[in-house]
Amino acid sequence: MMGKLGRNPGLTAALTILLLLLAGCTGTRLLVANGIARGGDYRLSADLAYGDDPRQRLDIYQPEQHLPEQPLPARPTLIFVPGGCWGACETYPKEDYRFVADAFTAQGYAVVIPDYRLYPAVKFATIIGDVRDAVEWVAHHGAQHGLNTDALVLMGHSAGAQMTALLTLDESYLTAATRARLKGYVGLAGPYDFLPFTKSYQPDLFGPQPLYPASQPVNFVGGDEPPLLLLYGTADTTVKPRNILSLTRRVQEQGGAVQARCYAGIDHGGIVGALSRPLQDDTPVYADILAFLAQIGGSAAVANTSPLQCTAS
Repeated sequence: MMGKLGRNPGLTAALTILLLLLAGCTGTRLLVANGIARGGDYRLSADLAYGDDPRQRLDIYQPEQHLPEQPLPARPTLIFVPGGCWGACETYPKEDYRFVADAFTAQGYAVVIPDYRLYPAVKFATIIGDVRDAVEWVAHHGAQHGLNTDALVLMGHSAGAQMTALLTLDESYLTAATRARLKGYVGLAGPYDFLPFTKSYQPDLFGPQPLYPASQPVNFVGGDEPPLLLLYGTADTTVKPRNILSLTRRVQEQGGAVQARCYAGIDHGGIVGALSRPLQDDTPVYADILAFLAQIGGSAAVANTSPLQCTAS
């Protein structure tokens, strides 16, 4: 499906008020956020196959070019991978993250959002294999759909952040040609250093036991990876602060480029919800990501942040 989605200011205002009144129900909040995002100024190519399984589908969102004589700059293509406990808890489909695409197409970035197969039907090796295949598909076929495939930025929330971190850090996943196109990584509330496991499903998902260390992005830092931006909310009770602290320190120790941000009072879902249109100005989350993207798209090196002090509230 491809087509321009027009804006409806009255509907947007009404939905904004409704979103601000809602609390507690993630599914309802996503429904409202995506209702607002449907008014975004972008073109959508939906359900493109990167594999044979029905879950191996991705959506491409591209910003509209209003004036042919003023083309959009060649900005990196963003690949955003949703979370959801790799399938072990409530997992929302790619369509429910339309608001993420809306946030960045509004700034001239193309955004790709894939689905992937889920636990318990498959184990972690298959799940991350799907995410890898989606990234490789973008690298090899994205230009046919108008994407800038010379510059890719991997992004993810929660389990999606863990998997995109592994693709960024562990050189065994992506081909050398695709790795050379990675210009940055953005992780929202990602588990990067979570051994020993604390959830009952995790030993089976990541097993057998000799494979446990391979699930930890912190184990693959070499110092030569593209710049990382790690974001975390101190009200997060799902992912512990040690994850962002540990990965930040490891990258700094190895001489890599990393920026880390902690936000007071933001919980696990709220950090990605902060990208929805009504909430973008309530916290620095959206602005911090845009600033990072501008840095990696420019000629200046990405400056490291100082060591984090980040504790749960």
